[in-house]
Amino acid sequence: MMKKIVKYAAMVLAMGISVTSLTACASNTNSATSTPSSRVNASQLVIGVDNGSPTFTDNFNPFGPGNRIGTSYIYEPLFFINTINGQVVPWLATAYKWEGNEKLVFTIRSGVKWNDGQPFSAKDVAFTFNYMKLHPSLDWQGLWQVLQSVTANGNKVTFIFKQPDVPAFYEISTSIIIPQHIWAAIVHPTKGMNMNPVGTGPYEVASFTPYQYTLKKNPYYWQASNVHVEKIVFPVLGNNQTAALKLSSGQWDWATLFLPNVQQTYVSKDPQYNQYWFPPGGIIALELNLGKAPFRDVHFREALAYAIDKQKIAQQAEDGYVSAASQVGLVLPGQQQWLNPALPNQGAYGYNVQMAKQILTQAGYHTNTQGDLLDPSGKPVSFSLEVPSGWTDWIQAAQIIQEDLKQLGIQVNVSTPQYGAYSQSQAMGQYDAALMAYGGTPTPFTSYDSLLDSKYTAPVGQNANANQERWHDAKTDQLLNNWRQATSQQTQLQDAYQIESIMYKQLPVIDLFYGATWSEFSSKKFIGWPSASNPYAPPAPYGQAPLMIMTHLQPRS
Repeated sequence: MMKKIVKYAAMVLAMGISVTSLTACASNTNSATSTPSSRVNASQLVIGVDNGSPTFTDNFNPFGPGNRIGTSYIYEPLFFINTINGQVVPWLATAYKWEGNEKLVFTIRSGVKWNDGQPFSAKDVAFTFNYMKLHPSLDWQGLWQVLQSVTANGNKVTFIFKQPDVPAFYEISTSIIIPQHIWAAIVHPTKGMNMNPVGTGPYEVASFTPYQYTLKKNPYYWQASNVHVEKIVFPVLGNNQTAALKLSSGQWDWATLFLPNVQQTYVSKDPQYNQYWFPPGGIIALELNLGKAPFRDVHFREALAYAIDKQKIAQQAEDGYVSAASQVGLVLPGQQQWLNPALPNQGAYGYNVQMAKQILTQAGYHTNTQGDLLDPSGKPVSFSLEVPSGWTDWIQAAQIIQEDLKQLGIQVNVSTPQYGAYSQSQAMGQYDAALMAYGGTPTPFTSYDSLLDSKYTAPVGQNANANQERWHDAKTDQLLNNWRQATSQQTQLQDAYQIESIMYKQLPVIDLFYGATWSEFSSKKFIGWPSASNPYAPPAPYGQAPLMIMTHLQPRS
């Protein structure tokens, strides 16, 4: 039975623009005077991340579409899992244990309260997952396709599986927990706005207007002594120029923007305090339709991997903020612990046009008198490369690929359809080649599973929700199945090594560069931000990263 496949969640980050590409005015300013308002401002953060359309709706429903970014500051998971390095940190659960590979037991933290003062317990955890079963639209990860039952007994919650699915731990652990005493009475969970959300997280709603909302510290929070930011202000957002101005002028403390020349446009405005960190958040790859020739030819794919100047793409299309990607499907250096040490150069393909030409010649390709590459049957090689309209950095990357492959005699036509058409073309297998994003998951299994498992794909002309390059390989499927059943880290590692070898040698997709997690922040008020030297969380003001970040920030004075 197949679980639902969720594509790389940080697709917007990988585009080279950010979720705050549409930004606008905030009324807060930083004052140097010692007035009461300046003392209040010193204990709050103004974050440019939440986009109105053009104004906010009062929606803090964790299950509803279009909810506010601040919702993730209110609800919590069982474990915080750092997507940068896979570190698992106890949160609402303090421990977990596999008993075999079909029974998973969590120990639930005691002494936790909901922000309305009611006690939190293991019963809330069991209720949350059984509520998903009762309302299948909430089970967007498809957990109940593999779960048999979820029960609570004392401070333990036991998950029984229909069949082994050890990586489901990550999906269970990162599911947000809701209070039974509130949600048991809600019969249409996706329809209400949940304007007064009750969670266990560090913040609760303080005020709301269509143009700005504020969160205040939850007085019942179980880690209250570690939370020093008293208030968080989310102004409504508008356009790029306004966003950059608000950030660089110090009116915003934290944002997630793609800024050309960030050193000049942001850091130099207040070099003592203005900082940024753009860690890798996923992989941008060249996806080739393996249901078509010549892409099903591994020699052709290998030649392309050598012929594309990935470092040039990273430097020019992404302003040098990111690096060329390894071919093994890992986001490095964060997932270094999974890397097969037997692979040369950390699994990266260098830029080598002569090697590409040699591979093609040995595989029976040749050029005509006009310099056009011909396949072994004598047919000219040309194809269309699809990139969504408006994704300017991806379009530039595609144009560099177009130029690079011209050196091999390959004509590449860059096509820029609207996103809906681009997505549909991949799903139905109508495309020749496309740029795509994957990765950024707590465990590489999740990325490999959706990218490579043949049960998710479909013949050309039929809809494939994942594995849209249409990779079919019995060995890959077996390795993924072995990994799915393994509770031993060493066994999982051996399966990973073999999958990486397949990625490196057979190139189901051609990895190009890492998509960045864009993040700019000021340390004028608070210190302790995540960094390359202390990557305790992604530096993102959305998702579950803020739960960890807000318990690490310390007042500067």
